Amino acid sequence: MSAAVDGGIVDRYGVRLLAGLAVLLLAWRVWLLPQLGITLYVDEAQYWTWAENLDWGYYSKPPGIAALIWVSTRLFGDGLLGVKALAMGCYPLAAAACWAIATRLYDRRTAFWSALAVLTLPIFSWLGLFVSTDALLTLCWTLALWAWLRALDTDRWSDWLLLGTVCGLGLLSKYTMAAFLGAAFLHLLAFHRPRLGSAKPWAAAALALALLGPNLAWNVAHDFPTLKHTADITLQKHAAGGPAALGEFWAAQWLSFGPVLGSVFVWLLLRARASWREPNTRLLLWFALPLWAVVSLQAARSGANANWAAPAFAPAAIAAVAWLLARGRQGLLVVGIALNLLLVGVAYHWPTIIAAVDLKNPAKMNPYARAMGWDELGRQLAPLVRAHPDAVLVADNRTLLAHMLYELRDLNPRYASWNPKGEASDHYKLTSDLHDWIGQDALLITQTAPGTELLGRFAGADKLGELRAPLDSTTARRMDVYLLRGFKGY
Repeated sequence: MSAAVDGGIVDRYGVRLLAGLAVLLLAWRVWLLPQLGITLYVDEAQYWTWAENLDWGYYSKPPGIAALIWVSTRLFGDGLLGVKALAMGCYPLAAAACWAIATRLYDRRTAFWSALAVLTLPIFSWLGLFVSTDALLTLCWTLALWAWLRALDTDRWSDWLLLGTVCGLGLLSKYTMAAFLGAAFLHLLAFHRPRLGSAKPWAAAALALALLGPNLAWNVAHDFPTLKHTADITLQKHAAGGPAALGEFWAAQWLSFGPVLGSVFVWLLLRARASWREPNTRLLLWFALPLWAVVSLQAARSGANANWAAPAFAPAAIAAVAWLLARGRQGLLVVGIALNLLLVGVAYHWPTIIAAVDLKNPAKMNPYARAMGWDELGRQLAPLVRAHPDAVLVADNRTLLAHMLYELRDLNPRYASWNPKGEASDHYKLTSDLHDWIGQDALLITQTAPGTELLGRFAGADKLGELRAPLDSTTARRMDVYLLRGFKGY
């Protein structure tokens, strides 16, 4: 198909085609989730408990994800899809922002293919199944880049304040948004230095920080738990890193792009001088590479997850698409998008694929297994909670407490984290205190036998049951339940 014919079709039907494809991809995910036999992952369950107690901050993250889930569950209920709904919608909206960015930098044809590429990127397709801080962060990052381009073009107060608002919301989603602000400042310093003499960019930065202000105040009031946690996972002095971890991270980034777009992106980096000379490519990479550089340092130092640089994929994908189209390689772009959809399909339906192979222990090869079995444990635990309505639910780890609070949401049990050292090492240790229950009974849920140190803090203990949720013929999720009588205090 010639560029002229392709451009004509895109001009007439591009937006409707993209909207239709976005709806189809969302429908695929909505249909898929109930088929996977999963409940929420531990972080998702924890975020749900945050949403039930809205605040300006939480132990490990700013409040954006909790606010998103609060709105989502009020609109769609507390079920699996209700918790995830608005987060799932963030990625198509980010693709729409990429369309607006590419339209401003290039043309509607490049914008169409850029949005389509972002819609089908493996990383966003995978993250689109879950509710995570990456959803709002990626949306805010792409909207901020669009607002940045508008502000540079028009220099209107409204566009600068829009930029500040979006950056502030991004910071409330995840502190990683600070990398965008840093890149923007350096971009002004390098290419638009006279703008630094204007009040407008400084007002945008001040507005972003003002929006983050309540979260900073919350951190001050709680001894900076979120900032300490962020610093801890960034430095991770005792974690394993090195060249192997860095190579593993970049291999994951390539796969997250898909083989074609990932290879084009690598080529853009290898031909750095030519990429630098092209203004639009330089701008797009300017708002992608700094984040990758920071996370790569983390990977080399202590390891990094593939999604930690998720927002960088959006501008980088636009750059890769524009490079292919400018050289008449639309066919290769189509192949790349088709391969990405194939990869996504394999990932989405992997449980069905491994079931067809008839493995003895499929749970070990199932990436969704970590979200399986918790709902069944919750169903088995519910009668015990009902039978002891005056007992506080206690767990000795964050995973059990997060999952069971979500699965027992209809019962809304009172809870506390077992924390004899008084260390605020997770959200539940920060926000609950078993000292308030001295003299009262507790229902302990645990995956390890309680030791004498724990049992000695109570007047008596009875084991109520061993709960078991099979994941396959050889693997099961287990949890023991004890009734602990008369808490004496730590």
